[in-house]
Amino acid sequence: MCLNIAELNTPIADFLREYNAHGFLRLHMPGGMSNPSDITEIFGADSLYESSSIILKSEQNAAALFGSGGVCYSCSGSTLSIQAMLGFAKQQGFEKIAAGRYSHKSLVNTAILLGLEIEWLYPEKYLSSQVEMSALKSPCVFLTSVDYYGGECDIAAAAEHLPDNALLLVDNAHGAYKVFSGDHPITKGADLVADSAHKTLPVLTGGGYLHMKEPTNRKELKRQMSLFGTTSPSYLILESLDLCNLYVKNQCETALRSFKQVEQLKNALSKMGFALAQSDAMRITINARESGFTGFELAAKLREKFIECEMSDDTFLVLIFSAGVLPVADLIIRAFSEIVIKKRLPPKEHIILKPKVALPLREAFYKKSRLTPIANAHGRICAEVTAPCPPGVPLIMPGEIIDSECIEELRRNGVEEVLTVDN
Repeated sequence: MCLNIAELNTPIADFLREYNAHGFLRLHMPGGMSNPSDITEIFGADSLYESSSIILKSEQNAAALFGSGGVCYSCSGSTLSIQAMLGFAKQQGFEKIAAGRYSHKSLVNTAILLGLEIEWLYPEKYLSSQVEMSALKSPCVFLTSVDYYGGECDIAAAAEHLPDNALLLVDNAHGAYKVFSGDHPITKGADLVADSAHKTLPVLTGGGYLHMKEPTNRKELKRQMSLFGTTSPSYLILESLDLCNLYVKNQCETALRSFKQVEQLKNALSKMGFALAQSDAMRITINARESGFTGFELAAKLREKFIECEMSDDTFLVLIFSAGVLPVADLIIRAFSEIVIKKRLPPKEHIILKPKVALPLREAFYKKSRLTPIANAHGRICAEVTAPCPPGVPLIMPGEIIDSECIEELRRNGVEEVLTVDN
């Protein structure tokens, strides 16, 4: 969906350009002055958590582009936005939330800090963001819009299923590009949405958006962000978010072409004999075992061709593209054409772990603990968020009892030791 916004300025980038053009003697932080855009909250530069001038104007531009009621910039990716969303839920009186089991570890870490309880919603497949809508009974629900394999959760259906007074929080870290396709979660009924702008848009690492449906919640969300965020946010990141607004406004047609080219790449790889899993518009997910390789082995073969993938495991290989940047299709096709497909390997199904809970998250995390070899961990209580990264999704949570299935899955993911409660 290409938006027709006639005028759009870049207040942060403009301020930095004008400040440096005047040639001020920089007797302020930061100490490293090699990059002229690397400043701090000097006079006129605005303050991220109390934004009232240039940052506010840039955030308002982003809100108009995305169709949000308001936007708060983040210099700590989706993690800070998720922290603020949960802090807001706590401030609204929620002590317990329901969340998809395969949520990012930042959700669990924040719940530990805030003392929130989590009721897990289980999908049918490993790492999937798709949960059964009939299970959405809690008045506060946290869902992931796009999972690491490219599966998508129907946010509109979730919003429709929930009662009017419910709070729907969405981790859309991998879906900021949806501003171009018109199906961003903030336009599909979500109340708060966390985007990692840097994942699929041209923004420096750490740049993110916190979208809100109700603009009246802005002040409280800023207050929650200031609780968790650094007091020295990067103006390099803020400038990149500011300039990204122009990119979103001007590069819609290029983005739509990139969607089409990724789809064409999927078709080409499929015709070459590679088995593709269904995935979102900016991702190609290949079941490497169908071609006779593990995902790790297929990633190594691409690395020999100077192509680095986003993620690989014992089954899948994941490639991620950037919206508005056309894929180098011929290079990708040439690399895959030189890979000789072999006899398929037997499938390895990941276990969807449903461990029994012995202690609340926060209590287990702050108990005395010790590092325990996996071989000796059976029956012990986990004391930390155990999450291989990528994808950064916990396999087992603090307070859960480690059983034989947990041990098998942890070993499969290369985990040999785990922190357990010291009984």
